[in-house]
Amino acid sequence: MSKTLSSSLPLEGIRVLDFTSMVSGPYCTRLLADMGATVTKIESRTGDLLRYAAPQSESGSRYFQIFNAGKQSLTLDLKSSEGLAIAAELAENSDIIVENFRPGVLAGLGLGYDKLCTTNPSLIYCSISGFGQTGSMKDWPAYAPIVHALSGFDSVFMQTQEAMDEPPIASIQIADVVTGAFAFGAIQTALVKQLRTGEGEYIDSTLIESAMTLISSDFQVPQVPKKQKITTYKAVKTSDGHVMPVIISDKAFQSLARIIKPTWLDDPELQNIPGRAARSEEIHTEIENWTKSHTSEECQNTFMAVGVPCASYPTPEQVLDNEHLKDRGSFSSLNDGAGDFRINNAPFKFKNVDISIKSIAPTLGEHSATILASLPGYNSERIATLKQTKII
Repeated sequence: MSKTLSSSLPLEGIRVLDFTSMVSGPYCTRLLADMGATVTKIESRTGDLLRYAAPQSESGSRYFQIFNAGKQSLTLDLKSSEGLAIAAELAENSDIIVENFRPGVLAGLGLGYDKLCTTNPSLIYCSISGFGQTGSMKDWPAYAPIVHALSGFDSVFMQTQEAMDEPPIASIQIADVVTGAFAFGAIQTALVKQLRTGEGEYIDSTLIESAMTLISSDFQVPQVPKKQKITTYKAVKTSDGHVMPVIISDKAFQSLARIIKPTWLDDPELQNIPGRAARSEEIHTEIENWTKSHTSEECQNTFMAVGVPCASYPTPEQVLDNEHLKDRGSFSSLNDGAGDFRINNAPFKFKNVDISIKSIAPTLGEHSATILASLPGYNSERIATLKQTKII
Protein backbone atom coordinates (compact mmCIF):
# COMPACT_ATOMS: atom_id res chain seq x y z
CA MET A 1 0.00 0.00 0.00
CA SER A 2 1.46 3.37 -1.02
CA LYS A 3 2.07 5.96 1.64
CA THR A 4 0.07 9.19 1.60
CA LEU A 5 2.36 12.20 1.47
CA SER A 6 1.92 14.99 3.98
CA SER A 7 0.19 18.12 2.74
CA SER A 8 2.31 20.26 5.07
CA LEU A 9 5.36 21.62 3.27
CA PRO A 10 8.68 22.21 5.10
CA LEU A 11 8.62 26.02 4.87
CA GLU A 12 4.89 26.51 5.21
CA GLY A 13 4.21 29.76 7.08
CA ILE A 14 7.58 31.30 6.17
CA ARG A 15 7.19 34.69 4.48
CA VAL A 16 9.71 35.69 1.83
CA LEU A 17 10.03 39.15 0.30
CA ASP A 18 11.63 38.77 -3.12
CA PHE A 19 13.45 41.78 -4.59
CA THR A 20 15.11 39.74 -7.33
CA SER A 21 15.10 39.59 -11.10
CA MET A 22 16.57 37.56 -13.96
CA VAL A 23 17.86 34.11 -12.85
CA SER A 24 20.08 33.73 -9.76
CA GLY A 25 17.78 35.38 -7.21
CA PRO A 26 14.53 34.13 -8.74
CA TYR A 27 15.83 30.55 -8.77
CA CYS A 28 16.68 30.80 -5.07
CA THR A 29 13.21 32.09 -4.21
CA ARG A 30 11.54 29.60 -6.56
CA LEU A 31 13.11 26.82 -4.47
CA LEU A 32 11.82 28.53 -1.32
CA ALA A 33 8.35 28.60 -2.88
CA ASP A 34 8.67 24.92 -3.78
CA MET A 35 9.29 24.22 -0.09
CA GLY A 36 6.05 25.95 0.87
CA ALA A 37 7.20 29.48 1.68
CA THR A 38 4.91 32.36 0.69
CA VAL A 39 7.07 34.31 -1.74
CA THR A 40 6.04 37.85 -2.63
CA LYS A 41 7.90 39.05 -5.70
CA ILE A 42 8.30 42.83 -5.86
CA GLU A 43 8.37 44.15 -9.42
CA SER A 44 8.38 47.51 -11.13
CA ARG A 45 5.49 48.43 -13.41
CA THR A 46 7.49 47.08 -16.38
CA GLY A 47 8.29 43.86 -14.54
CA ASP A 48 11.24 41.52 -14.36
CA LEU A 49 13.15 41.56 -17.67
CA LEU A 50 12.87 37.78 -17.72
CA ARG A 51 9.16 38.21 -18.51
CA TYR A 52 10.25 39.19 -22.02
CA ALA A 53 12.72 36.34 -22.58
CA ALA A 54 12.26 33.56 -25.14
CA PRO A 55 10.77 31.06 -25.44
CA GLN A 56 7.40 32.82 -25.30
CA SER A 57 3.95 31.28 -25.40
CA GLU A 58 0.80 33.31 -26.09
CA SER A 59 0.60 33.86 -22.32
CA GLY A 60 4.17 35.06 -21.85
CA SER A 61 7.67 33.82 -21.22
CA ARG A 62 8.08 30.15 -20.36
CA TYR A 63 11.62 31.06 -19.25
CA PHE A 64 10.07 33.35 -16.62
CA GLN A 65 7.78 30.51 -15.56
CA ILE A 66 10.71 28.26 -14.69
CA PHE A 67 12.18 30.64 -12.15
CA ASN A 68 9.02 32.23 -10.76
CA ALA A 69 6.36 29.52 -10.56
CA GLY A 70 4.52 29.40 -7.26
CA LYS A 71 5.09 33.05 -6.28
CA GLN A 72 2.91 36.12 -5.79
CA SER A 73 3.56 39.36 -7.71
CA LEU A 74 3.25 42.86 -6.27
CA THR A 75 4.09 45.82 -8.49
CA LEU A 76 5.57 48.63 -6.45
CA ASP A 77 7.13 51.97 -7.31
CA LEU A 78 10.24 52.03 -5.11
CA LYS A 79 11.06 55.53 -6.34
CA SER A 80 8.08 56.89 -4.39
CA SER A 81 7.85 57.42 -0.64
CA GLU A 82 4.56 55.53 -0.51
CA GLY A 83 6.04 52.58 -2.39
CA LEU A 84 9.02 52.49 -0.04
CA ALA A 85 6.73 52.67 2.99
CA ILE A 86 4.79 49.65 1.73
CA ALA A 87 8.03 47.72 1.10
CA ALA A 88 9.30 48.56 4.59
CA GLU A 89 6.06 47.37 6.17
CA LEU A 90 6.22 44.11 4.24
CA ALA A 91 9.87 43.69 5.25
CA GLU A 92 9.02 44.16 8.91
CA ASN A 93 6.59 41.24 8.64
CA SER A 94 8.86 38.95 6.58
CA ASP A 95 11.06 36.09 7.71
CA ILE A 96 13.39 36.21 4.72
CA ILE A 97 14.40 38.86 2.20
CA VAL A 98 16.30 37.99 -0.97
CA GLU A 99 17.60 40.70 -3.30
CA ASN A 100 20.00 40.91 -6.23
CA PHE A 101 20.28 44.64 -6.84
CA ARG A 102 23.75 46.11 -7.16
CA PRO A 103 25.43 46.45 -3.74
CA GLY A 104 24.08 49.36 -1.73
CA VAL A 105 20.99 50.08 -3.85
CA LEU A 106 18.39 48.81 -1.37
CA ALA A 107 20.34 50.20 1.58
CA GLY A 108 20.20 53.58 -0.11
CA LEU A 109 16.42 53.24 -0.25
CA GLY A 110 16.21 52.44 3.45
CA LEU A 111 15.65 48.74 2.78
CA GLY A 112 19.09 47.42 3.70
CA TYR A 113 19.72 44.76 6.34
CA ASP A 114 21.31 47.09 8.90
CA LYS A 115 18.15 49.19 9.09
CA LEU A 116 15.54 46.46 8.75
CA CYS A 117 17.09 44.19 11.39
CA THR A 118 16.58 46.88 14.05
CA THR A 119 12.81 46.36 13.87
CA ASN A 120 12.98 42.73 12.71
CA PRO A 121 15.97 41.17 14.54
CA SER A 122 15.14 37.62 13.42
CA LEU A 123 15.22 38.64 9.74
CA ILE A 124 17.29 36.54 7.32
CA TYR A 125 18.49 38.79 4.54
CA CYS A 126 20.31 37.38 1.50
CA SER A 127 22.03 39.63 -1.03
CA ILE A 128 23.04 38.04 -4.33
CA SER A 129 25.46 39.95 -6.54
CA GLY A 130 28.12 39.37 -9.15
CA PHE A 131 31.16 40.08 -7.00
CA GLY A 132 29.98 40.64 -3.44
CA GLN A 133 29.07 43.50 -1.13
CA THR A 134 32.73 44.40 -0.48
CA GLY A 135 35.89 44.65 -2.55
CA SER A 136 37.12 46.70 -5.49
CA MET A 137 34.88 44.90 -8.02
CA LYS A 138 31.66 45.11 -6.01
CA ASP A 139 30.04 47.75 -8.23
CA TRP A 140 30.78 46.00 -11.50
CA PRO A 141 27.67 44.86 -13.39
CA ALA A 142 27.49 41.11 -13.77
CA TYR A 143 25.60 38.48 -15.68
CA ALA A 144 26.47 34.79 -15.97
CA PRO A 145 28.67 35.22 -19.10
CA ILE A 146 30.68 37.92 -17.30
CA VAL A 147 31.43 35.78 -14.25
CA HIS A 148 32.04 32.67 -16.39
CA ALA A 149 34.89 34.67 -17.92
CA LEU A 150 36.25 36.39 -14.80
CA SER A 151 36.03 33.32 -12.54
CA GLY A 152 38.38 31.32 -14.75
CA PHE A 153 35.61 28.89 -15.70
CA ASP A 154 35.68 29.75 -19.42
CA SER A 155 39.48 29.65 -19.49
CA VAL A 156 39.57 26.13 -18.03
CA PHE A 157 36.76 25.01 -20.33
CA MET A 158 38.57 26.38 -23.38
CA GLN A 159 41.89 24.76 -22.43
CA THR A 160 40.31 21.32 -22.24
CA GLN A 161 38.76 21.53 -25.73
CA GLU A 162 41.22 20.32 -28.33
CA ALA A 163 39.87 22.33 -31.24
CA MET A 164 38.85 25.48 -29.37
CA ASP A 165 41.04 28.58 -29.70
CA GLU A 166 38.53 31.15 -28.50
CA PRO A 167 36.16 31.40 -25.49
CA PRO A 168 32.93 29.37 -25.67
CA ILE A 169 29.66 30.92 -26.75
CA ALA A 170 27.66 31.75 -23.62
CA SER A 171 24.22 30.15 -23.68
CA ILE A 172 23.68 28.28 -20.39
CA GLN A 173 23.33 30.35 -17.21
CA ILE A 174 25.54 28.06 -15.13
CA ALA A 175 26.71 30.63 -12.57
CA ASP A 176 23.19 31.98 -12.04
CA VAL A 177 21.65 28.59 -11.27
CA VAL A 178 24.55 27.46 -9.06
CA THR A 179 24.44 30.75 -7.13
CA GLY A 180 20.69 30.45 -6.61
CA ALA A 181 21.15 26.93 -5.25
CA PHE A 182 23.98 27.99 -2.91
CA ALA A 183 21.95 30.95 -1.66
CA PHE A 184 18.99 28.63 -1.03
CA GLY A 185 21.24 26.34 1.02
CA ALA A 186 22.70 29.25 3.00
CA ILE A 187 19.21 30.49 3.82
CA GLN A 188 18.25 27.05 5.17
CA THR A 189 21.31 27.14 7.46
CA ALA A 190 20.34 30.61 8.65
CA LEU A 191 16.82 29.33 9.34
CA VAL A 192 18.28 26.64 11.61
CA LYS A 193 20.16 29.36 13.49
CA GLN A 194 17.01 31.46 13.68
CA LEU A 195 15.04 28.54 15.15
CA ARG A 196 17.76 27.81 17.71
CA THR A 197 18.59 31.35 18.81
CA GLY A 198 15.89 33.65 17.45
CA GLU A 199 18.61 35.63 15.70
CA GLY A 200 18.58 36.61 12.06
CA GLU A 201 21.51 36.64 9.64
CA TYR A 202 22.89 38.51 6.65
CA ILE A 203 24.12 36.43 3.70
CA ASP A 204 26.44 37.79 1.01
CA SER A 205 26.26 35.39 -1.97
CA THR A 206 28.17 35.91 -5.22
CA LEU A 207 28.09 34.62 -8.77
CA ILE A 208 31.86 34.70 -9.18
CA GLU A 209 32.58 32.59 -6.09
CA SER A 210 29.83 30.17 -7.03
CA ALA A 211 31.32 29.75 -10.52
CA MET A 212 34.74 29.25 -8.95
CA THR A 213 33.51 26.17 -7.08
CA LEU A 214 33.10 24.46 -10.47
CA ILE A 215 36.84 24.61 -11.11
CA SER A 216 38.10 24.12 -7.55
CA SER A 217 40.63 21.46 -8.55
CA ASP A 218 42.07 23.63 -11.31
CA PHE A 219 43.04 26.31 -8.78
CA GLN A 220 45.38 23.78 -7.18
CA VAL A 221 47.35 23.11 -10.37
CA PRO A 222 49.44 26.33 -10.31
CA GLN A 223 50.02 25.92 -6.56
CA VAL A 224 52.01 22.67 -6.70
CA PRO A 225 55.65 22.51 -7.86
CA LYS A 226 55.25 19.59 -10.26
CA LYS A 227 53.23 20.22 -13.41
CA GLN A 228 50.30 17.83 -13.44
CA LYS A 229 47.34 17.45 -15.75
CA ILE A 230 43.79 17.33 -14.45
CA THR A 231 41.95 14.25 -15.76
CA THR A 232 39.56 15.02 -18.60
CA TYR A 233 37.04 12.86 -20.42
CA LYS A 234 36.43 12.79 -24.14
CA ALA A 235 33.43 11.66 -26.15
CA VAL A 236 33.79 9.00 -28.83
CA LYS A 237 31.97 8.72 -32.14
CA THR A 238 29.23 6.19 -32.75
CA SER A 239 27.43 5.20 -35.94
CA ASP A 240 24.77 7.86 -35.27
CA GLY A 241 26.37 10.40 -32.91
CA HIS A 242 28.55 10.26 -29.82
CA VAL A 243 28.74 8.72 -26.36
CA MET A 244 30.72 9.63 -23.28
CA PRO A 245 32.45 6.68 -21.58
CA VAL A 246 34.05 7.48 -18.21
CA ILE A 247 36.56 4.84 -17.19
CA ILE A 248 37.95 5.49 -13.72
CA SER A 249 37.97 2.31 -11.63
CA ASP A 250 40.06 -0.75 -12.41
CA LYS A 251 36.90 -2.87 -12.38
CA ALA A 252 35.21 -0.66 -15.01
CA PHE A 253 38.31 -0.83 -17.21
CA GLN A 254 38.42 -4.60 -16.98
CA SER A 255 34.75 -4.83 -17.96
CA LEU A 256 35.44 -2.50 -20.88
CA ALA A 257 38.45 -4.55 -21.97
CA ARG A 258 36.38 -7.73 -22.18
CA ILE A 259 34.17 -5.97 -24.75
CA ILE A 260 36.70 -3.81 -26.62
CA LYS A 261 40.07 -5.59 -26.44
CA PRO A 262 40.56 -8.61 -24.15
CA THR A 263 44.37 -8.45 -24.50
CA TRP A 264 44.31 -5.33 -22.30
CA LEU A 265 43.53 -7.62 -19.36
CA ASP A 266 47.07 -9.05 -19.60
CA ASP A 267 48.82 -5.71 -20.05
CA PRO A 268 50.40 -4.73 -16.68
CA GLU A 269 50.69 -1.05 -17.65
CA LEU A 270 46.92 -0.73 -17.92
CA GLN A 271 45.97 -2.17 -14.57
CA ASN A 272 46.07 1.17 -12.71
CA ILE A 273 44.95 4.77 -13.26
CA PRO A 274 48.43 6.33 -13.90
CA GLY A 275 49.26 3.65 -16.46
CA ARG A 276 46.00 4.16 -18.31
CA ALA A 277 46.44 7.93 -18.20
CA ALA A 278 49.81 7.58 -19.94
CA ARG A 279 48.15 5.66 -22.77
CA SER A 280 44.87 7.54 -22.85
CA GLU A 281 45.05 8.34 -26.57
CA GLU A 282 45.54 4.70 -27.46
CA ILE A 283 42.62 3.68 -25.25
CA HIS A 284 40.40 6.40 -26.73
CA THR A 285 41.21 5.27 -30.27
CA GLU A 286 40.46 1.64 -29.53
CA ILE A 287 37.17 2.49 -27.85
CA GLU A 288 36.12 4.65 -30.79
CA ASN A 289 37.05 1.94 -33.28
CA TRP A 290 34.46 -0.23 -31.52
CA THR A 291 31.77 2.40 -30.89
CA LYS A 292 31.79 3.68 -34.51
CA SER A 293 30.18 0.42 -35.62
CA HIS A 294 27.36 0.65 -33.07
CA THR A 295 24.58 3.15 -32.37
CA SER A 296 24.76 5.46 -29.38
CA GLU A 297 21.95 3.57 -27.68
CA GLU A 298 23.70 0.24 -28.24
CA CYS A 299 26.96 1.60 -26.82
CA GLN A 300 25.27 3.10 -23.78
CA ASN A 301 23.23 -0.01 -23.01
CA THR A 302 26.08 -2.44 -23.62
CA PHE A 303 28.56 -0.57 -21.44
CA MET A 304 26.12 0.26 -18.66
CA ALA A 305 25.01 -3.38 -18.47
CA VAL A 306 28.52 -4.43 -17.37
CA GLY A 307 29.17 -1.48 -15.05
CA VAL A 308 31.03 0.80 -17.46
CA PRO A 309 29.66 4.36 -17.08
CA CYS A 310 28.59 5.61 -20.49
CA ALA A 311 26.08 8.21 -21.68
CA SER A 312 24.57 9.16 -25.00
CA TYR A 313 23.66 12.77 -25.82
CA PRO A 314 19.87 13.17 -25.86
CA THR A 315 18.26 16.43 -26.94
CA PRO A 316 16.03 18.41 -24.53
CA GLU A 317 13.01 16.92 -26.34
CA GLN A 318 14.30 13.42 -25.64
CA VAL A 319 15.04 14.23 -22.00
CA LEU A 320 11.43 15.39 -21.59
CA ASP A 321 10.32 11.95 -22.80
CA ASN A 322 12.77 10.00 -20.63
CA GLU A 323 10.76 7.31 -18.84
CA HIS A 324 13.07 7.27 -15.82
CA LEU A 325 12.56 11.01 -15.27
CA LYS A 326 8.82 10.62 -15.77
CA ASP A 327 8.74 7.87 -13.14
CA ARG A 328 10.68 10.05 -10.71
CA GLY A 329 8.41 13.05 -11.25
CA SER A 330 11.30 15.24 -12.35
CA PHE A 331 8.90 17.60 -14.13
CA SER A 332 5.60 19.17 -13.15
CA SER A 333 2.92 19.73 -15.76
CA LEU A 334 1.37 23.21 -15.63
CA ASN A 335 -0.93 25.28 -17.83
CA ASP A 336 -0.42 29.00 -18.45
CA GLY A 337 -3.57 29.50 -20.50
CA ALA A 338 -1.71 28.96 -23.74
CA GLY A 339 -1.40 25.24 -23.13
CA ASP A 340 0.21 22.56 -21.02
CA PHE A 341 3.95 22.65 -20.42
CA ARG A 342 6.44 20.98 -18.11
CA ILE A 343 9.06 22.58 -15.87
CA ASN A 344 11.78 21.07 -13.72
CA ASN A 345 10.94 20.35 -10.11
CA ALA A 346 13.58 20.92 -7.43
CA PRO A 347 16.55 18.57 -8.00
CA PHE A 348 15.88 16.70 -4.76
CA LYS A 349 12.93 14.94 -3.19
CA PHE A 350 11.51 14.43 0.31
CA LYS A 351 10.22 11.02 1.26
CA ASN A 352 7.19 12.25 3.20
CA VAL A 353 6.29 15.51 1.46
CA ASP A 354 5.40 16.33 -2.14
CA ILE A 355 7.54 19.36 -3.01
CA SER A 356 6.74 19.43 -6.73
CA ILE A 357 5.70 22.82 -8.09
CA LYS A 358 1.94 23.11 -8.43
CA SER A 359 1.12 26.60 -9.68
CA ILE A 360 2.29 28.81 -12.53
CA ALA A 361 4.19 32.08 -12.21
CA PRO A 362 2.06 35.15 -11.47
CA THR A 363 1.10 37.72 -14.05
CA LEU A 364 2.61 41.14 -13.43
CA GLY A 365 1.04 42.64 -10.31
CA GLU A 366 -1.50 39.85 -10.08
CA HIS A 367 -1.58 39.85 -6.27
CA SER A 368 -0.99 43.54 -5.55
CA ALA A 369 -4.44 44.27 -4.16
CA THR A 370 -4.64 40.99 -2.20
CA ILE A 371 -1.26 41.50 -0.55
CA LEU A 372 -2.02 45.08 0.48
CA ALA A 373 -5.46 44.13 1.76
CA SER A 374 -3.72 41.83 4.25
CA LEU A 375 -1.86 44.77 5.78
CA PRO A 376 -3.54 46.98 8.42
CA GLY A 377 -4.93 50.26 7.12
CA TYR A 378 -5.22 49.29 3.46
CA ASN A 379 -8.90 49.34 2.59
CA SER A 380 -10.30 49.14 -0.93
CA GLU A 381 -10.38 52.93 -1.32
CA ARG A 382 -6.72 53.33 -0.37
CA ILE A 383 -5.70 50.49 -2.66
CA ALA A 384 -7.65 52.05 -5.52
CA THR A 385 -5.84 55.34 -4.95
CA LEU A 386 -2.47 53.58 -5.01
CA LYS A 387 -3.39 52.01 -8.34
CA GLN A 388 -4.59 55.34 -9.72
CA THR A 389 -1.34 57.06 -8.73
CA LYS A 390 0.67 54.13 -10.14
CA ILE A 391 2.31 53.29 -6.82
CA ILE A 392 1.09 49.73 -7.44
